[in-house]
Amino acid sequence: MSNATCSTATLGQNLRAGTVAKVGSTKRIQELNGMLHGNRPNVDITRAKVYTKVYRETEGMPPMMRRYKASAAVYRAMSDTVYDHEQLVGWPTKRIRGANFAIELHAHWLADDLVNLRNREYDPFEITDEDYEALEKDLLPYWKDKTMAVQWGHYVTEHEWNRAQFGGVSDVSNYLCANGSHFIPAWTDVIEHGFVKYYEEAKQLLAALDPNDPTAIDKRIFYNGIIEVLEAIRDWGERMSASCSRKAAEEKDPVRKQELEKMADMMKRVPWGPATSFYDAIETAWAVCFFLFVEGAGPSITWGRIDQYLYPYYKADVEKGILTPESAMELIEELYIRVNTNVWFQSSQMAYIFGGYYRYPHLDLGGLDENGKDATNELSYLFLRAMRYARTTAPTVSLMLHQKTPDSLLREACELAAEGMGHPSFFNVESLYTMLEHRAAGPDGYSNYTRKEIMKYGSPIGCVEPGVEGRQYGHTDSGIINVAGAALMAVTNGVMPIESDNMFAGKLLTFETGAPDSFKTFDEFYAAVKAQVKYAIEECHSNLVICEKLLAEQFNLPTFTVLLDGALEKAKDATAGGAKVNIGPTMQMVGFATMADSVAAIKKVVFDDKEATLQEVCDACMNNFKGYDALRAKLLAAPKFGNDDDYVDTIAADLWKWFSDCTIRLKMYRGHYCDAAIQMVQSNVGYGAMTGATPNGRLAGMPISDTMSATQQADTHGPTAAARSYGKLDYGAYSNGTLLNMWISQTEMIEQ
Repeated sequence: MSNATCSTATLGQNLRAGTVAKVGSTKRIQELNGMLHGNRPNVDITRAKVYTKVYRETEGMPPMMRRYKASAAVYRAMSDTVYDHEQLVGWPTKRIRGANFAIELHAHWLADDLVNLRNREYDPFEITDEDYEALEKDLLPYWKDKTMAVQWGHYVTEHEWNRAQFGGVSDVSNYLCANGSHFIPAWTDVIEHGFVKYYEEAKQLLAALDPNDPTAIDKRIFYNGIIEVLEAIRDWGERMSASCSRKAAEEKDPVRKQELEKMADMMKRVPWGPATSFYDAIETAWAVCFFLFVEGAGPSITWGRIDQYLYPYYKADVEKGILTPESAMELIEELYIRVNTNVWFQSSQMAYIFGGYYRYPHLDLGGLDENGKDATNELSYLFLRAMRYARTTAPTVSLMLHQKTPDSLLREACELAAEGMGHPSFFNVESLYTMLEHRAAGPDGYSNYTRKEIMKYGSPIGCVEPGVEGRQYGHTDSGIINVAGAALMAVTNGVMPIESDNMFAGKLLTFETGAPDSFKTFDEFYAAVKAQVKYAIEECHSNLVICEKLLAEQFNLPTFTVLLDGALEKAKDATAGGAKVNIGPTMQMVGFATMADSVAAIKKVVFDDKEATLQEVCDACMNNFKGYDALRAKLLAAPKFGNDDDYVDTIAADLWKWFSDCTIRLKMYRGHYCDAAIQMVQSNVGYGAMTGATPNGRLAGMPISDTMSATQQADTHGPTAAARSYGKLDYGAYSNGTLLNMWISQTEMIEQ
């Protein structure tokens, strides 16, 4: 093991142990990193108290009016604390690494989970006794019967409610608590013009309304609400400026005093007004990020193509002599540290599936410009190098690859990858652009994006989902389909195996596609597998459209709305269809290789070699292979996806396309079509825990296959064979993105 690897491993151990990790390119960054890691994730109830107060005071008012007033009130109540060492300004919570959670979405589960919050196994949170009591006795009793999950429950039976959250095959639990998620705001526009642009526009549109036009009734509520929210953002900037000035007046160190005075001046300009420098621009980017995280409840407010929209400010400041690459990188490192304070607040169930407090903030580097030329600039290198110094888990740093990517940038990215932190991700822009061309457009359709918009503003969101800055809204991590479980249901006739940790163990979970002994040919069984997959997708879809209706009517997002191109003119909230391209909810496939391997194993063992009956495979899965060791060995020995074997790869490619075909024909509530995806990092562990033994030989409770990757340790013929298997899949069919994780050990490299 190299010294660098040892150092990285030691750092990881220290971080997990909770000890302070003072790393960074400068003393300032080291101190800020220490401050970040010196705080544990904690609950901030400021937003919860404000929302409760506003909603109690506005009983009987229109839902949008109440929602917008609450958002404005939250911004006015946010902390104005200024810490030592920092140059950027503003925090979303009273303490570092706080969760200003959305009580109107979380109260139903938190009412039961509050007692476990401090000591639960996955993602525990600190909370003061005073705040605990306020939640327990006042705030949660008010909200626990009003959340979206509870309201969605009025549209479905109790059995359907449980199946869609705890069954582990067709799942909407992630969507119910994560409104305001996976979004690329109009960065270029808000940094160039500030929030004042939208304020003036809203006032003009309000003044132009015809009071005799029936459509003006709701528009008046919309514009008055937007204006109130924007005024609260303006007032926040003024409060932060005053706080910096007070701090400066008390400061004895002349260097720090000058810094604080500079910060006070900056907050008089941005984010309310246009950015005039790189410093201004990066402060606006930070402020917008945490405003959106506080207003919404979901993960992944994405920075998009940050090296592109910040470069004009960087270049101008360097030419003026007021900025150096080193001082710019220090600001970037501080941004990296600050974004890690936005922790994800989830139930114990969801923390088990998506643990780590991580909210998937994402930034993208390189790529092409709107004319098809390489877009690499100095900032592309600085953002990569800054992560090597700051060494934070967030944001997800990604490189947009193409044939013209400079070797020097690729080398810089590989240097970062060699650090072993999981950065950067690599994206093929050609696949990304193909996905965006068909985003939410249905079978053989095309999205409303122009080609130049895609090339200039297109980039990944969250894990891998394709998006376009300021022109797209919709939750991209919504419906989750455990296709490994769906394939299992074809074997067990819709019953979850008795030997499984699932509330439906031994019970009918999906629907009956036929008893095991009724299938006389492989084609008959294969049709049942496809029917189970289709059933899960359509069941999930029916639940998601109800959620979309509720969001549009009651859970609006004003700040998201102003940062969508054209939404103000439409007078439509983001949740109600204000975006140029409305997307989501989407279908995420989990357990792909487990499904393909299971089907191939049954084809081989049952129908081709006739070494067992399908009833015997069913019985083995029902009993977690207890007493079926010989049969399990045969199933494990069957061809596995990831080895360039057409026996299983042909099945995998066909099921891959089937999932997409079933998904993209479905219409969503706002009139667009659904998108297919396969990514859902970490979820294979949680869904594996709920899934009984599968016909590929996997035991109950063990993880199912990760993302679109081969089953763990099943790709035995090396990375090139695995790559050939992956190359047989149609990536363009997955307009919500695909993700591949490949782990190559040093031993494998030597053997290859």
